[in-house]
Amino acid sequence: MFAGDDTAEVSLDLPCRAVCAVRANRNETQFLVGSCSTSETNRIHVLHYNNNNNNNNDEVNVRAQLVQEQGPMEVICSSPKDPTLLCTAHSSSQLLLQQLPDEAVVTTTYSSDDDRMDATSSTTMEQLIALETNGIVSDISWGDESSTGELLFITRSGHLTQFDIETQQFIRTLSLESSTTLPRLQWDPHANGHAVAVTVGKRVHLLDWRTDTSIPTGTVDAFVAHRRPGHVTALDYNPNKPYVLATGGQDGLVQFWDLRLTNRPLLVARGGHSHWISSLQYNPFHDQLVLSSGTDSIANLWRMSTISSAPLLTNDADVVNGEEEDDDNASETAGPNARIARHEHVDAIYGSCWSAADAWVYLTLGYDGKVQCHSVPSKEKYKILL
Repeated sequence: MFAGDDTAEVSLDLPCRAVCAVRANRNETQFLVGSCSTSETNRIHVLHYNNNNNNNNDEVNVRAQLVQEQGPMEVICSSPKDPTLLCTAHSSSQLLLQQLPDEAVVTTTYSSDDDRMDATSSTTMEQLIALETNGIVSDISWGDESSTGELLFITRSGHLTQFDIETQQFIRTLSLESSTTLPRLQWDPHANGHAVAVTVGKRVHLLDWRTDTSIPTGTVDAFVAHRRPGHVTALDYNPNKPYVLATGGQDGLVQFWDLRLTNRPLLVARGGHSHWISSLQYNPFHDQLVLSSGTDSIANLWRMSTISSAPLLTNDADVVNGEEEDDDNASETAGPNARIARHEHVDAIYGSCWSAADAWVYLTLGYDGKVQCHSVPSKEKYKILL
């Protein structure tokens, strides 16, 4: 890890690959982690991150463990409106809408540690909706706060389904060509629910729901994002700047695209990964920051200022509050676009995500169940805020 990194760790003692932030909780930093054991009972772990600025002793605690009898979890996704609602996809080809107990996620004042929910106990959740999917679901994207509860999910075989939670009705199902890599998808946050990006092999398909037709006639555009040696494995839209999409691939590259002109990428981040990129996320508050993680056990935090909605006013990345920063990483983090933090796990990293409550906190998850919570370096905060 780079010097000066604030990291809190916890081990969940089960293999895990599914993680998400509790999106609807804007007061506390909370995450949901789902295990994927084939031999033990699986659980959803509710994690709470406490950033104690007074003594610089950050902590991440398991607030609750909830039993999942449906088998290993492939994907977990939280509601943007209700902190107790979540959707999980399982290797048994099931997709479940479930409700957490209020005490697991709702902010409560405790008089002592004994009053907290016992994290070692096995607790069940209320199952609201159970869907049998046409294969194992590889990705889920829940509509934003302004949507009507629409859920989008895609199976490994390329079946894309849109489901309305409120009416419990299927809106449409499309069949894409199958691929040897897991397809990924993401709603376009700037298109009012009309557009979605889907990966298929080396290509990214941009779909427009207003056409109400199937692929390829329902495709606004499709472009080759990663050529050699492999396929697209992760993607995310810039939350603040329209038409900008980030992709990660088997080639270990992070690439940024202007969707109005896709013959070449806007920018390419090289050298951060030596194997597949498994997760890629923009910071939801400050789009200068991008988080990538991979099966090489590495997670990287990138500063991509020149293509952000608010580029830095100076290219000197080593000056903070008018004083030169003297550390071992000055040369590596210099310039407007650079890798500003690197974290290493023992096992492959299949999931990483940003906090929904704190713009400067993010989590990385190793397959061995080791969780690390990190903070953006202070000098990077100054560059963005000042």
